[in-house]
Amino acid sequence: SMGMYTAIVIVTVAMLAVTVIDINSSRMLDEKVKRNSTLTCLMTALALLFEWGGVMTDGADTALIPLHMVLKCTEFCVAPLIGVFAAESYGRVRRPRLIACLAVVHIAFEIFGTLTGLVISIDGENIYHRGILYPIYIVIFSLSIIFCIIETLKVDLQQYSRLSLVLVATLLFLILGLVIQIVYSSVRVDYLCIAISHYFLLNHRRKVMFQRDGLTQLLNRRCYETDIQKLSAQALILLFDVNNFKNLNDTYGHSTGDRYLCEVAELIRSVYWKRGCCYRFGGDEFSVIITKNTGDISGLNTLFEKKIAEKQRLDPVFPGVSIGYSRYDGDASHIKETIEEADRMMYEEKNQHRAG
Repeated sequence: SMGMYTAIVIVTVAMLAVTVIDINSSRMLDEKVKRNSTLTCLMTALALLFEWGGVMTDGADTALIPLHMVLKCTEFCVAPLIGVFAAESYGRVRRPRLIACLAVVHIAFEIFGTLTGLVISIDGENIYHRGILYPIYIVIFSLSIIFCIIETLKVDLQQYSRLSLVLVATLLFLILGLVIQIVYSSVRVDYLCIAISHYFLLNHRRKVMFQRDGLTQLLNRRCYETDIQKLSAQALILLFDVNNFKNLNDTYGHSTGDRYLCEVAELIRSVYWKRGCCYRFGGDEFSVIITKNTGDISGLNTLFEKKIAEKQRLDPVFPGVSIGYSRYDGDASHIKETIEEADRMMYEEKNQHRAG
């Protein structure tokens, strides 16, 4: 009924308003995420309100035909922008100018399609009809959502060796809502599902930020300690320590030291992230827990050392990194000994470096 639909609209807009307040009161989110997340909420609210206005004017006084056309056309222009701003919030838009150009082209297409009746048309009795090119709008809107999903998943995979189940479930929920809308067009729950999914994505982003080390963006010490305690199968535990890091800080300053830590972290991620999780758990101390394909550790370590050597060839100040590792047999009582063995190997390599 129209009363139920209006109630859904009110609840959805109220939820989006709460989300905007939540976004802008958060100290964990940077300004870029705040801006684009707020714009995602705004685009969702506008598209929903224009849809509601179109529904309310459908079949009403014929004097409202121009208003009806403007409302439907504006909804169709705004809706694909939701996926774009969400992708910029939770993913990474690599070609913003291209996306902006495509958005302008789409808006021009919707205006043309409304004026010609090819996308939508309003008859003499002020009744809304879908035109022959309406499926193109559906494709464009769907592609914007798919674009958001892909970019969000890419960022998640860059940080972890596997996808977050919460993120996958959220994206499946979003797809479910859109499929329901396409199959049952009179239900109109697409924007409600988008608003809920956006809030889930926002919470996922905050969870990820809470789990990351603020400087290097690797997983932090809390995650390292939690994952160590949860190990229940065979794994490899690697420990890394930056050589002579205190002297480097004292000589070149902490900003230079921080830059080198970030570069070391990026090298660790580039070599090991597909095989396990990467952590920074101390000032210049890192760890990797490998839980799959644990056999070829020497090959990975050789590749890492090669990347360090390449950095040092370009920058003689770039610090070396000592590595120690040990195999965990899956017995919880042996985890302490495994870490100690890796630690001993790392410090033996560190002492050899000092002696050299």
